[in-house]
Amino acid sequence: MHWTDIPGLSQEHMEQFFHDAMKPDSTLKHHGVIPRMDPVFKACDYEKGTLDVAYEVQAWELNPEDVIHGGMISTALDTTMGMLCHYYTHQSAPTVVTVTMNVSFLKPIVLGDTFHVKCQLDSIGRTLQTVKAEVRLERDDTLACIATATFMAVSG
Repeated sequence: MHWTDIPGLSQEHMEQFFHDAMKPDSTLKHHGVIPRMDPVFKACDYEKGTLDVAYEVQAWELNPEDVIHGGMISTALDTTMGMLCHYYTHQSAPTVVTVTMNVSFLKPIVLGDTFHVKCQLDSIGRTLQTVKAEVRLERDDTLACIATATFMAVSG
């Protein structure tokens, strides 16, 4: 099955879904590290299965080398790719969980940088979805990181 064959989903619905997910009172932003990272929805494409979310590097996210900690980038990747999978599966399963994630760090990201996690759904099955992502710097579109992941839709 292709994700565009899922009934009840559309470009307009997808945009509203992600606008709602980024509101301060949403379940995504109600506790933990994600509200502190303050993700900002930028764009999505229902037909292509893509999502673009921006994150601004904050001082508390830095490692001793004064670049963003790899765990923070991994959290942004996991969150954004997971949200994309959740959109396509939320009608049949209320939760998606990460099964695997492979991250390659290519360039440092520094305080004040804004980076975009741009992800694309590769495949969707009954329970498993695969996604790929790039982390690009807003200032000059530098490719700073790449990732792939598999998520599982959990219905109970």
